[in-house]
Amino acid sequence: MVFRRVLNRGSFNQLRNYCSKGSTDNAGVSKDNASNAPCPQIFSREGDNGTSKTITGEALPKDSPIFSAIGAAEELLSYIGLAREYANESEHEYTDKLKRIQTIIIDISTAISRNSKVAIPPVYTKELEDWISEYAKQLPPPEQYIIPGGGVASASLHVARSICRKAERVVCPLVKDEKLDKEALVYLNRLSDFLLTASRIAAKHDQRTESIYIPKPDEKVQPQ
Repeated sequence: MVFRRVLNRGSFNQLRNYCSKGSTDNAGVSKDNASNAPCPQIFSREGDNGTSKTITGEALPKDSPIFSAIGAAEELLSYIGLAREYANESEHEYTDKLKRIQTIIIDISTAISRNSKVAIPPVYTKELEDWISEYAKQLPPPEQYIIPGGGVASASLHVARSICRKAERVVCPLVKDEKLDKEALVYLNRLSDFLLTASRIAAKHDQRTESIYIPKPDEKVQPQ
């Protein structure tokens, strides 16, 4: 197998010009001999030894519970962003609510990184409860277990909800150790309820039928 060079001289000169300071001539050579100036650094290499720094500058192992919680929050933040894009495509009514939730998740992630009991205002949780009540009025009573699906927008919210549950499990030890305000855990718990409710609203908006898991008479199912 032969690999061809895809970076021609012109492209190389453009790259060199970008990394250089000062003006250049037509050949791409810096007139003020600044072509040796380094490109802007986008990585620090500080984490190559298996540690990362919190927002306070404290260096901790990458597998520290702090970074596990931050990672879970970032994963949740990202997937809600994806769910918001699917919602935008279908012009769903809850898109602004998802963006509002993302900003609060950033607040929670920052509180985790500070490793301090920064208070999460209870009004955030109350806001979620109001949204849940608002949407519940538009839906039939929830079944014991809804099989994730109901269209791409709905399914993405089901995934976001499962990630939210994971974030709860990771954040819980920090609350127990009094390294994080309990309201952060309360918020995540209520958020999972909202995401489930929003997934049902999405299915309804897209005119999709919810799939329900019906257990056997003697079978118990873990509720969602």
